[in-house]
Amino acid sequence: MIQNLKQLVQAAKKRKGIIAGVPCPEDESTILSVIEAKKEGLADFVLCGDRAKISQLLRQLGGDESDFEVHDTPGAETAVARVVELGRLGKLHLVLKGFLPTAALMKPILDKEKGLRGENLLSDILVLENPACEELLGMSDGGLNILPDLAQKKQIVENAVAVFHGLGYEEPRVGIMAAIEAVKDSMPATLDARSLTEMNGRGEIADCQVYGPLALDIAVSREAAEHKGIFNDVAGRAQIMIVPNIEAGNLLGKAFTYYLKLTVAHVVMGARLPILIPSRNESDTDKFHSLALGVLSARP
Repeated sequence: MIQNLKQLVQAAKKRKGIIAGVPCPEDESTILSVIEAKKEGLADFVLCGDRAKISQLLRQLGGDESDFEVHDTPGAETAVARVVELGRLGKLHLVLKGFLPTAALMKPILDKEKGLRGENLLSDILVLENPACEELLGMSDGGLNILPDLAQKKQIVENAVAVFHGLGYEEPRVGIMAAIEAVKDSMPATLDARSLTEMNGRGEIADCQVYGPLALDIAVSREAAEHKGIFNDVAGRAQIMIVPNIEAGNLLGKAFTYYLKLTVAHVVMGARLPILIPSRNESDTDKFHSLALGVLSARP
């Protein structure tokens, strides 16, 4: 079981043969990320975009073009189409967004006929070192799904559990988050939490332990949970937190970064391949660890 980000990177380095496709790697941040990842042996890279710009950036930033497979596909639409095509042909195991809007990448990926849609809803899983104990903590979905319904939350749980299985957590503890730990008809998030807990009990959500609703203190503090009379393996020991909506996930994720100053990694699951969609404000360190997480989530 991987307990920290250092171990995550070490485990990713041991995986061989992972190839990441990068559309429009035409900015310094993306090029620096792939140069570092290549040097560290995380993956091999297929760079799709304007070859002249890519070559110039590689030279300027200390990279060697011979270390990469470069496809001359100028323009975001052409570059993304090439990456999606390679993904459908099984020549890629991972997609990393370069210098282009997220929508320009995701729309072709979600195309029902020519894209990379999988069986599940696409959702973003954030992973960081748990400040309270020696293990990783996951949170989903603070990046893609605005107000998921019960069926979508089930798929969000499944995607997050798949990531944690790749990290060595055989039966991750999943807390379904809400503002309170009681079920109230006036608070739909608590109703969904109860339903997801019941699904897990019936085996409809497998290979994990699911419990909710849980307020944040009850999810992370065993003492707080016991003080309120909640005795459950997940309460106080959640390894994955499933938030009720994108606002809650976005705020919690940015609190990790900007208040706690924690390094985070995140990956989008549910498509045929893991997808990395780093924001322009994301640090090179976070991007590097996201690549490592993507490598461990990929299927060679």
